[in-house]
Amino acid sequence: MKENTMLDQVYIKLEKLNWELFQIWTSKIVFSWRWWLEISLGILPWIIWFKVHDKNKTGRQMIVVLEVILITSFLDIVGLLLGLWHYDWNVFPFIPVFIPWNWTLFPVFIILLIQFKSEIKAFYKAVIFSFFCTYIFEPAFEILGMYHRLKWNHWYSFIIYIFIYLFSNYIYNSKRIGDLDKSKG
Repeated sequence: MKENTMLDQVYIKLEKLNWELFQIWTSKIVFSWRWWLEISLGILPWIIWFKVHDKNKTGRQMIVVLEVILITSFLDIVGLLLGLWHYDWNVFPFIPVFIPWNWTLFPVFIILLIQFKSEIKAFYKAVIFSFFCTYIFEPAFEILGMYHRLKWNHWYSFIIYIFIYLFSNYIYNSKRIGDLDKSKG
């Protein structure tokens, strides 16, 4: 019982801290220009994808989208819990991950890269993808005050993003996921 009581005390502290974060979110974050930017970044890429994606490959692309969302959200939560980085302007107060990045920008960027210029080798696309995400997008979010690296190097992201892209490309091109796509006939 003593261990349970200790855990209860920790969860009570967490509840109080979450309430404090909610108070900050309602008074400083929601409806700020950064919040609206995040809303836009969460919606606009999907509109672009909807207009330009290969309609015959929608099922396959959605599998990749779900895979990317799961991986990036998991890694994001681990990084947040370990104090490697944090976000100041979340779309929703009780979801600590950066939703526009994990649920929109990252997966849409990957599936569009996979879809277009299929003659380019996956590894080259992975390096290009990783470079843009690591050395352009992450610093841009830092400059905007939305992302704060605490104990994290951009180089780590660069390597991880290459693997995420290559795994996503493998899933997209896998014969094992069956026939999810519309026939071209």
